[in-house]
Amino acid sequence: MTDVTRAKIGTPAVSATNVRKAFGSKEVLCDISLTINHGEVVSLIGPSGAGKSTMLRCLTLLDTFDAGRLCYGDIEVCAPSVGTDGSETKAEYSKKAMREARMRFGLVFQNFNLFPHFSVLRNVCDAPISVQKRNSQEVEAEARKILDELGLTEHADKVPCQLSGGQQQRVAIARALAMNPDVLYFDEATSALDPKLTADMHALIRRLAGEGMAIGIVTHEMGFAREVSDRITFLFDGQIVEEGPAQQVIDNPQDERTQRFLAHSVD
Repeated sequence: MTDVTRAKIGTPAVSATNVRKAFGSKEVLCDISLTINHGEVVSLIGPSGAGKSTMLRCLTLLDTFDAGRLCYGDIEVCAPSVGTDGSETKAEYSKKAMREARMRFGLVFQNFNLFPHFSVLRNVCDAPISVQKRNSQEVEAEARKILDELGLTEHADKVPCQLSGGQQQRVAIARALAMNPDVLYFDEATSALDPKLTADMHALIRRLAGEGMAIGIVTHEMGFAREVSDRITFLFDGQIVEEGPAQQVIDNPQDERTQRFLAHSVD
């Protein structure tokens, strides 16, 4: 961990303020504010349809908020425009800021989204070279180091179909890490992983957070969320109804909607 990274711990890596999103007449995100600090793991939980996936898509710029403000560190990606009467109207996005923000986060998709015809090494190297325009030799050296750290060295020349699900997930993580992000998002980080791989994922996420990375996780697995997270945010009908330290929210929820959800959750 560099001195610069160490200095960032505890400061906001990403913040969404009073954001809203609707599909037609259905408002799926209702005035939500969420911050993830450097060195912090935050899990987003809630029932299906609560808005978790929409929130993740908007944070990763696969979709856009209708209103509110989104910042990655000092980059203001969108902000409310002000109407003639002084009231705040829809969120206005900066294309330049969106391009810069995309360099600050990585996303590990639930289904991994690896290029099936690329080798493992090329999957990891592609974006840093083609998007960030970095030196190919430096990128490859860094990629091989990441693959080694994730136990994938011997698989560098294989294609995804030759790997197990857990190995494919680690390739997806390596690909995201190769972009040197400030924020790393996981969509169902432990989906379909066995207990050993789940424990490995826990250790990896905690190590990355210890190095100053901000981690955001969307998950249905409450035990994993409790153990790996610093903070848990519970969404219900597009609103944050409870937020706090992981053990407190899981073991002693205060809101009756959180209590009902956790009582029926199966880990």
